[in-house]
Amino acid sequence: MSDDPEKFTKAAFEEFKLFYESTEKVTDRRLESNRWNYSICVAILVAVAVIINWSLARPSFILMSVGAVIVLSLMAALYCTLWIGQIRDYKALNNAKFDVLNSMAPRVAFGESEADPRISFRPFEKEWESLQRANAVEEVYRSNIVALRASNMEYLIPRAFRILFVSIIIGAIFFSAWNWESVVTIPAIEGVAPGSADD
Repeated sequence: MSDDPEKFTKAAFEEFKLFYESTEKVTDRRLESNRWNYSICVAILVAVAVIINWSLARPSFILMSVGAVIVLSLMAALYCTLWIGQIRDYKALNNAKFDVLNSMAPRVAFGESEADPRISFRPFEKEWESLQRANAVEEVYRSNIVALRASNMEYLIPRAFRILFVSIIIGAIFFSAWNWESVVTIPAIEGVAPGSADD
């Protein structure tokens, strides 16, 4: 006979349902987070395009524009890395939740009788244990809080955006190096000869 008392534990359907709803909410938050992050990356791309277009009409501001494009693209590439970490964390949390649901499902009992009482399956505690077994949690540097470590297709969009932003940075640097004289030279204002002053 097994010494494991949990083998004979019956879980209440209401508890199973509550935990399942918390799993769905995590999935919804993950999808909403992906939509939000996608919108931010598209907005940054539009801002980069506007800056480039604006600087083509104003060559005297090209150095400032190149700097702005590089800074924006660098921030966006770092943001994409954060986005990838969010996806990884949400996936780890979802996996832990589904592990608990799968182990809980065969023990779910409907109704309750005195002869067959229901006790808590402790799903959130088991979820945390599942995350720890998967090495999905770590202590945050220089603090005592614990956080999650930040279908592979979900990673495709943030990785593609990150590659795009890094390519923009490299392109802006090469453009600046190749056209250094025209980038740092401020053209004369139309109608005013260089070195002349208004009388």
